Amino acid sequence: MDPQTIRGFCLKKKAEIPFAQTYFSTQLYSTPETGTICLELSKTIKHREGYTLIVRDGRASIKAQTQAGLLYGLQTLTQLAQDATERKLSIPACAITDHPSTDYRAIHIDLKHHLDKKEYMYQVLRRMAYYKLNAAIVEYEDKLGYESYPIVAAPNAPSIAQWKEWAEYAHQLNIDISPLIQGIGHADFILKHDEMKPLREAPTSDWVCCPSNKKYYDVQFGLYADAMRATPHGKYLHVGGDEVGTLGVCPVCKAKQKTALQHQMEWLKRVSDFAVANGRTPIFWDDMVFKHVGLYEVILDQEKPERMDSIWAARLPELNKHINLFPKKVVYMRWQYGNANMKGNKMALKWYNDNGLSVMGATAAQTTCAMLPTGNGNFKNIESFQLAHQTTPIIGVLCTAWDDASPLFDTFWKGFIAHGQYSWNIATPMKYNELDHRYHIREFGVAASELPDFRKHLESTFPLWEEGLLDKGFRRGMWRTGGKYTILSLPTKEKGAWSRTYAERIEKAQKGCIEQLQLQQLLMDYRNKATRNDYSLQVFERINDVTGYTARLLVALSTYDRERDASSLNNLRQCAENFKTVRHNFEEVCAQTRHMGQPDGYILPMNHHAHLAIRTANTDWMFLFEIDFLKQIDELLAAEGLSPVFSATNL
Repeated sequence: MDPQTIRGFCLKKKAEIPFAQTYFSTQLYSTPETGTICLELSKTIKHREGYTLIVRDGRASIKAQTQAGLLYGLQTLTQLAQDATERKLSIPACAITDHPSTDYRAIHIDLKHHLDKKEYMYQVLRRMAYYKLNAAIVEYEDKLGYESYPIVAAPNAPSIAQWKEWAEYAHQLNIDISPLIQGIGHADFILKHDEMKPLREAPTSDWVCCPSNKKYYDVQFGLYADAMRATPHGKYLHVGGDEVGTLGVCPVCKAKQKTALQHQMEWLKRVSDFAVANGRTPIFWDDMVFKHVGLYEVILDQEKPERMDSIWAARLPELNKHINLFPKKVVYMRWQYGNANMKGNKMALKWYNDNGLSVMGATAAQTTCAMLPTGNGNFKNIESFQLAHQTTPIIGVLCTAWDDASPLFDTFWKGFIAHGQYSWNIATPMKYNELDHRYHIREFGVAASELPDFRKHLESTFPLWEEGLLDKGFRRGMWRTGGKYTILSLPTKEKGAWSRTYAERIEKAQKGCIEQLQLQQLLMDYRNKATRNDYSLQVFERINDVTGYTARLLVALSTYDRERDASSLNNLRQCAENFKTVRHNFEEVCAQTRHMGQPDGYILPMNHHAHLAIRTANTDWMFLFEIDFLKQIDELLAAEGLSPVFSATNL
């Protein structure tokens, strides 16, 4: 079937052209003629989202039990047509029978620290449908215009009506939008407000709500109700409940003389009853369940293998003793962002199944990485939950994408695509190198896919960018140091001493300068050959500029340290001044899809977990180490008699 000859559709048995289909002409024909795509609803297709696709004699036929199946069959035909067009070939005669291995294939949209623009949010939905992902759990936090408690909403939060319109669009693409509204813990978006301080478990912390305070439940249920109104077709209400920390410390809770686990599960009973009464199935992060009884390290496979069985056996009775506290209508979300097929995670999954409790898995396309998730898409770990699913029943998998360091959403798609791939027909898993190759074809087109893989090279530059300007600390995972860091010291009066001290780092920087230029050319080649997703390539270009800037700055400083002449000093000054261009170009690309910085009147939380993305209300957090380091460079320039590059406001 020549894709250039496809001229429209023939519809049978109440079939409809899938929503938002724009690739093929929508001209209708009464019979399945040459050059047409025949869509037919058929009870012979057993899986609700499955389909058969047959191409022969110049026409295509797609049969499915539901409109969702027709949508996915047409997505496959679209991909075949794209490839054939780019290769100047016809779509070969073929018969494809396909269906998902996992019914609930969700991605995580985390809006804790940023807000994406309206049109981009719609693009995300269309891209999800293209990769046959059928659900999103949206962590709205304060990016929803709550009507019950408006004080909680950020000043720029879209209204309930706006989010509802977006969710309706998703519904037509067979995408279930369900909200995640944090409760009991992770509550700083609520408790940072003066009006909400009486609801705190500890007066000095905005992190945990008091589970014994009736007024807290009034607020929590009001926020839940607003979120459900904004997601009218959602199956679930994710009630949060993870990383609670302190429980039972307020006078009222202390007086009850209950354990932290009892407080946690009584809270879960109340919020899950509310969800069920409002037609939603509650989802609950399960980490605290195991942490309260000393099994946290076991389920995350952080214990030594030889100790796991004995620790599990010793502490399981305490968990089993409280089994009656576990609500039966809750889905317990077992998150494991590493290898989910390892022993500890499978022990936890089995425990849920043995006790008749529903469990869902959560893997990750993004954890705490800044700028770009590393690990080449996290393919192996994302696949591992699907492999675990083969032996232990779970009702779905969520692919998380955490906003702690808030990379642009476009950087997550490699992981999301792997999640979509391994959710379909996992019985015949695709090898990682083949998935990587097809990722490049699907995202950028056939011609671009023949170029070397830029992503692996780009990720290799990250270690220097993340820690190159520091003596102590981390750019990603700042929780490890409580957000503390020490900026790299500058050269002393002793000529060349600084370069000798940091010789290894400078050598990496010199290589980094070369790599940055090579990547710049490679990404330019990608953009010249790519047939789609140019914006993603622009994002990667600007990331390369930012990470390469660290290398150039260190090399310029080393040259000055060794030579101490006017030329090296002016070169250092010019390199420092170039930061303005690097920052401007990066933020210009970011601003195409997200609102930059927090709006006027936004209140920063206490930031107990030291998230990078909420350290400042403006966009300085994106360049935290660069700004501090360049302030020192300015002092050096001033000491050498040159005017500083930056004022206090133009970094």
